[in-house]
Amino acid sequence: MRAIVMLALYMTLALNLTGQVEPLATVEQLSSVVIAERPSIDRTQIWVGIDSDVLPQVADGNYWKTTIILVNMDTDPAQYRLTFIKSGGTPLDLDFVGLGRGSVVSGTIPVNGSVVIETSGTSETLSQGFAMLESPNYKDVNGYGIFRQRLPWRTYDFEAVVPFSNRYDDDYILPFDNTSGFTTSMAIVNPSTYSNAVVTVAFYDNSGARFHLDQFTMTPLEHAAFATDIRWPQTVGKRGIAVFTVSPWGAPSLGLRFNWTGPFTSTHALSR
Repeated sequence: MRAIVMLALYMTLALNLTGQVEPLATVEQLSSVVIAERPSIDRTQIWVGIDSDVLPQVADGNYWKTTIILVNMDTDPAQYRLTFIKSGGTPLDLDFVGLGRGSVVSGTIPVNGSVVIETSGTSETLSQGFAMLESPNYKDVNGYGIFRQRLPWRTYDFEAVVPFSNRYDDDYILPFDNTSGFTTSMAIVNPSTYSNAVVTVAFYDNSGARFHLDQFTMTPLEHAAFATDIRWPQTVGKRGIAVFTVSPWGAPSLGLRFNWTGPFTSTHALSR
C-alpha cells in the first residue's frame, strides 16, 4: 500500500516540465479583476517586473487545485497582476473560479483589502507551473498560495500553505526529511527572462556533516517540481538541510513534506 501511495505522489509532483517559448499575456484593464487576453507578440516583448515576487509552484487538475490570497499591505489602493507561467515561458492557461480561463489575473485591492483567486481543480489532467506577482502602481502587495488535494476515495481534503518568495532569493536553506515513510518534494524556478541560473546544492545531515554536493543550471523561466529522494537518491533514509546558492540571480523554491499515509505540509525555504 505504501508503495502505491508514494508512487501516486511522485507521479503528481515529480514532473519535469519543459515548454516551447511563447508570448505571455499583457493587461489592459486594471480597475477590476479580469482575465487578460494573450496578444500575438514575440518573446522579446515578455514583461516580468524586476520587483516581482514568485510563487514557485502552481498545480491544478488531477485532484489538485491552488488558491492564492493577496493582501494590500499599503496605505493606498494597490494594483496587482498575477502571471501564470509554464516551464520555459509558455503561458499557463487555467480555469479560475468565477473569472473564466486565462493566464493573467489582475485587479485593484482597496486599502486593508484582500482578494482570493482560486483555480477550479476540475481537470483530469495536471497542469503545473509558477506565478509571478507584481504591482503596476508599485504598491506593497503580499500573499500566499494554498495547495489542496482532494481524492475521490477520501472524505476530507489535505492542504498546505506557502508564501510568495523574493525572485532574487539566491542563498537559502530547505529542510528535508526522507526517513520513516516521509518524503520531501520541492519546486524551484528561475524567474529571469534572459539569464541562466546556476544552482549549487549542499546536503547536510543532522550532525552538520556534508554528505552530497550537486550543481545544475536552469534556463530562463525554467520550472521544475520533483521528490528530493528521487532527484537526489543520496538523501534516501536521511533528514537534514539542503543549502542552495544561486548565481548570478535568484531561483526561489518551496518544499512539501509528505507522509506516506497521505497528509502533507509545507516546508519553507529559510533565506540567509
